[in-house]
Amino acid sequence: MPAITLPAMHPARRHRLGLLLAFAIIYSLISLVNQANFRTGALDLGYEAQALADVAQLRIPRITLLADAPPIAYLAAHFSFTSALAVPLYYLVGPVWALLLLQIGALLVGMLGVARYAHSLGASEAQANWAMALLGSQWGLFSALGFDFHNNVLGAMALPWLAYWAREGHWGRAALAALFILLSKENLALWLAFVLLGLAWQHWPRRAVVWRAGVGVVLALGYFVLVTHYFIPALDTTHRAYTQLGRYSQLGTSLPGIAGHLLAHPTLLWQELFTNTLPDAAYDYIKLELWVGLLLSGGWALLRYPWYALMLVPILGQKLLANDASFWGLNYQYSIEIAPVLALAMTDALLARCPVSRPGYVRWPLALAGVVLFTTITLYKRRSTWYDRTTTNFLTRSHYRPAYPDPSGLRAALSRVPAGLPLSASSTLVPHLTGRSDLFLFPVLRTAQVVALLREPDERGAWPLSPADGQRAAAQLRTAPGYRVLYEDAQVVLLARQAAPADSAAVWQP
Repeated sequence: MPAITLPAMHPARRHRLGLLLAFAIIYSLISLVNQANFRTGALDLGYEAQALADVAQLRIPRITLLADAPPIAYLAAHFSFTSALAVPLYYLVGPVWALLLLQIGALLVGMLGVARYAHSLGASEAQANWAMALLGSQWGLFSALGFDFHNNVLGAMALPWLAYWAREGHWGRAALAALFILLSKENLALWLAFVLLGLAWQHWPRRAVVWRAGVGVVLALGYFVLVTHYFIPALDTTHRAYTQLGRYSQLGTSLPGIAGHLLAHPTLLWQELFTNTLPDAAYDYIKLELWVGLLLSGGWALLRYPWYALMLVPILGQKLLANDASFWGLNYQYSIEIAPVLALAMTDALLARCPVSRPGYVRWPLALAGVVLFTTITLYKRRSTWYDRTTTNFLTRSHYRPAYPDPSGLRAALSRVPAGLPLSASSTLVPHLTGRSDLFLFPVLRTAQVVALLREPDERGAWPLSPADGQRAAAQLRTAPGYRVLYEDAQVVLLARQAAPADSAAVWQP
């Protein structure tokens, strides 16, 4: 009987699988190691996990972890639905690990989308691999992975598929990709409008793309207005206006007002985009670092294809116009939407200059080298304030050292927390204690019957308190009237509140 043989896989496709595996390992070394080493926190991973558990158990999801608000509906914080995709994983690994794995998977799917887009332009298998690596190596992905889980990471990775399906004329699939972006987070609706305008510009002679994109722009803007002006305030317990606009209060109280003010004062717009607008000199040159990163990581391609620059307008505005310097630079998840735009722009530019017959043409490795060089340098050092390389730089030993001396002992101690009881906990303990509906971020106490505190928290563990106040709280409550020590060791103290109220706004004060 003849032997059964499987068809040989094209070498470039084997390389693609190897690339995906390599990036999956790298991303896991950042994200999953942070969770294992107690470097994740209550916001946003803790409350996303809390909401996921509610959805998986068929409860209306809510958030109890906000330090500045009473418990509210989950959708009142961010109008996000895509994290529900982690429900199947929830039953296997629990809510926190499910969300982190979903995020890593989304990044890999986005990379495959860039490869498909490259193929649609006539790229060879090898060139598609280069294009895929251009996205996978972007600094924005590493910054997002270093800061827990965020729904806009999921939404951003749908852009390559939207661009691919729009180019191919697969309108139903393109609509699904656009809908996925729309439902990932409310601010992505505004980004989607600019993305669709960019696609209409790119495909201007093709009326089928232009009119569909135009309809999508109207729907996306209408959705953004409805959600931010009506749905979110209605769902908020205190009926606050959309709180995200508070970061731009120095420019106006509404998006049209802010835009009009900046257009009427171009000098102010220049200052907001390129200079430190806060009195503290520690924030100097953070915006310059971002612009340099854009240029080296593919921004040069925007000059040839300006429709991609149009797609970046709301993202750069969201970052650089904020009155909070943590938005300006390279940190956190605030740059994730930039990554797929740059990858698509570079793919267009490189394929326009590199024939298929020369897939390894020097322009591809040079472009990738620019991305990798900037990413690697900024893993070690950034001008961006508050950068902590222990959370993001997987190339350093410090990243693999636990935040506290005995992580296994800390996990054993947390297993002593009574299941289901309302709990208030230090921030970095929250993602390890999500199995309850009432979970508060210390110093908020409210209805908590148990308090779990780190004895010597670092800045991340003590937040929103200082490390000194975190230590003071653990020491003070051990002997405070109304509290009883359930367990304590050198790292953590577990306390029972002997008379927790049915509901209150109780907060521990230093």
